[in-house]
Amino acid sequence: MFLGIIPSYDNSETVNKVRRRAAMSAAVDYAVFSVLLFSGLGALHSQMVARIAGGVFSFALNKHWSFDAKSTGAVIIESRRFLLLYGFSYVLALGLLYTFMEWGSLSAYPAKILADIACFVVNFLVMKRYVFSGRDGFTARLRRLLSGEPN
Repeated sequence: MFLGIIPSYDNSETVNKVRRRAAMSAAVDYAVFSVLLFSGLGALHSQMVARIAGGVFSFALNKHWSFDAKSTGAVIIESRRFLLLYGFSYVLALGLLYTFMEWGSLSAYPAKILADIACFVVNFLVMKRYVFSGRDGFTARLRRLLSGEPN
């Protein structure tokens, strides 16, 4: 399964938690995708709804379980960062699904799997290095810079 493709430089407990979270989020995503596709909704629209369901599930699990980001004060920064990543990932997933189906002549499920593999790698790296990094947000750094405080 594609959950073993996290970069090998980091084989920490966080990676193992992310793998398990990714499997659970993927299960939510694929369940929603399958139900909608089976009910007659097209693959692209099914993917749109499934990615939202998986994204909400993913944020909750990553915040509290994968990255141990228990601080409630950072939730605004983390939410903003997650939404930026999520927006990019959403567009990437839809674009890849469309490309694989239209230009690659793949059916819905293989196209979705390939798109999700690409998004999984991108999402892991960005969540670990940016979303749940514990670093100050842009506005806090800007405020310190403008007030003359040291970084």
